[in-house]
Amino acid sequence: MLYENVCIEGLGYKIPDRVITSTWLEDRFRELNSGTLRLGLERLTGIREFRWWDEGITFSDAAVMAMEDTFNKTGIDRGEIQCLVLASVNRDYVEPATASIVHHKAGLGPDCMSFDVCNACLGFMNGIMIIANMIELGQIETGMVVSSEGSRQCQEATMERIKNNPDKTFLRENLASFTIGSASVAMILSSAAKSKTGKKLLGGVSYCQTQYHDLCIAMPTWMTTSLGGMLTEGIDVTFRAWEKAQAYFGWEDLSGMKFCGHQVSKTHHDAVVDLIGIDHNQSYVTYPTLGNTVSASVPITFAKAVEDNFVKNGDTVCLIGAGSGINCLVLGVQW
Repeated sequence: MLYENVCIEGLGYKIPDRVITSTWLEDRFRELNSGTLRLGLERLTGIREFRWWDEGITFSDAAVMAMEDTFNKTGIDRGEIQCLVLASVNRDYVEPATASIVHHKAGLGPDCMSFDVCNACLGFMNGIMIIANMIELGQIETGMVVSSEGSRQCQEATMERIKNNPDKTFLRENLASFTIGSASVAMILSSAAKSKTGKKLLGGVSYCQTQYHDLCIAMPTWMTTSLGGMLTEGIDVTFRAWEKAQAYFGWEDLSGMKFCGHQVSKTHHDAVVDLIGIDHNQSYVTYPTLGNTVSASVPITFAKAVEDNFVKNGDTVCLIGAGSGINCLVLGVQW
């Protein structure tokens, strides 16, 4: 899909205050299994730390924090939002849609529609395209995507299970649980005619290999992953999507482009960058201090890249993400 009439007005985010270091997690893990097993988390993943939400903060609370930051940074009034998409994997409840809870807590108007969209780590990017399609079709002028993810519940429950099952195979299947971080992020998009920024969303390209849907399976309190399979097939589907997008957008000279990809681990990030064939200095990283923030990963990486002036006015930016399933999406942005 190519867009002619869609602009990004800005992003905001919230990172929890509580820092969980890989060293602390290693120490806790050794206590639980009497030192018989080792995680080797930082060595294997390059993740030094990630975050936990404080007890009592719901996913809807965290989503509203990111939305408020976005309103403050963009100067856009909440009354202008005509559609809210909540794209998190994590939710307050199965029913009602968490989007309706966020809609109420954020004080959005009764004419603003809201709904949840879920597609593993890719949900936020799907949400961007849904809002963009509505803008391009003239259905709305301004919309918002928000995601809030958290790892505390799953990681605490996984540590308890490992305590009762100190087996290397069990550990390997659950290791990805300890790479997940917590954060919330939001983005406002508008029509070009209404935009204050003129920062265009160029379009998006998707690719999937759903025969690998069973390589990563998760529930709120557990997550099992085929590490080797997910790494291999995740990189493959990302590269295939990239090749398709490169031809679609006519991206021949990559020397001046900036890349903000889904942050899983150092191994995954470096493999994708090398396969695409760009300099590592062109890709912004957040995994060392945030871990894998699931659906918030690509947008919060983008938000921090803009904030740190890594992405500058006039830059062409590639947002590239993948989610278990396996699905991949590449978005082009003219910042």
